[in-house]
Amino acid sequence: MDNSKLKLEHVSIVFANLVDDGFGRSLTIDVTDKEVRDKVEKWVKTNKIGKGDKAGVPNFKEYEGKNGKTIQYAIKISDFTQFAGLSGLTKENLGFGAKVSFVAQAFEYDNKFGKGVSANLSAVLVEERARTGADEDMAELLGSFPDDDAPALTDEDAPISIDDIPDFN
Repeated sequence: MDNSKLKLEHVSIVFANLVDDGFGRSLTIDVTDKEVRDKVEKWVKTNKIGKGDKAGVPNFKEYEGKNGKTIQYAIKISDFTQFAGLSGLTKENLGFGAKVSFVAQAFEYDNKFGKGVSANLSAVLVEERARTGADEDMAELLGSFPDDDAPALTDEDAPISIDDIPDFN
């Protein structure tokens, strides 16, 4: 893979901003793991992503939460970003805790807003959906049904016997 691309596998989503409310669309990933953070940092430095004196410096955000400190990094979604999902998942299944693999692409720009290098996601594979409180509620509902006490089926319960099937040889 060329240096302008970043491929990360099985990373956790912290926030999925799929609707542009004036700040653009993006996926914020958890880069607390040093190996993941180092890959992002190397990619940003190599491609000098950013503008002015911030070029080549990753914009990591640190947050202190109930589970300790997390380090996050946001990557833009473009109109051309492709999404696919395993087992019927879609981009609508993204949210806190979802797992994805993706490829991001760095590119140069020169427009009315300035000149520099930016990046966005080119392909995102949704591997696990975001978990919510509804998951526990559904498990509770499904677990509240009584077990089926019916006896196991035997050959005598079968509508036909294997001996009743004609041999066409």
